[in-house]
Amino acid sequence: MSARERLSDLDARAATAAALAREGDPAVLPDLLAAYDEPIETGGEALLAAMDELGGGAEGRRLATSPDPAQRRVAARLMSLLPDKEHLPALLPLLTDPDPAVADAARRALRHQWRTPEWHVAVERLAASPDPELREVGESLLA
Repeated sequence: MSARERLSDLDARAATAAALAREGDPAVLPDLLAAYDEPIETGGEALLAAMDELGGGAEGRRLATSPDPAQRRVAARLMSLLPDKEHLPALLPLLTDPDPAVADAARRALRHQWRTPEWHVAVERLAASPDPELREVGESLLA
C-alpha cells in the first residue's frame, strides 16, 4: 500500500505519519505534503512533524533545482512549512520560476522564512525590482 493510500485513513493519519517518519524514506514527503494540503484538517501537526523528521527542509532545498516543475513546487511548499535560514539561497531563484505555480508557492514561502539580515536584504531588493509582481511581494513583506 502506498504512503498516499495509507494516509487516506483519516482516523489513523497521525499514527500513519509517525510510522512513515520512523520508516525514514524521504520519498514519501510529497505524499505527506499532499495530505497536509487537503482541505480536511486531520493530523496536521503529525504530518508536519513527519516532514521535519524526514529532513523535509533539506529535501526542499535539493528539489529546488529539479528540472521538474512539480518537484520545484514541492520544494517551495516544504520550505514554506518548515522555515529555516538555510532556505533563502534555494528559494530566491524560485521566485521567478517560469512555472507560475512554482513562483507563486515560492513567493508564499518567502513570507514564512526567518527574518534574518539576509532575508531583509533580499526583500528590499524585491521591493526595488522593476518587475511589478516582485516589487509588490517585496513591498508587502516590508509593510
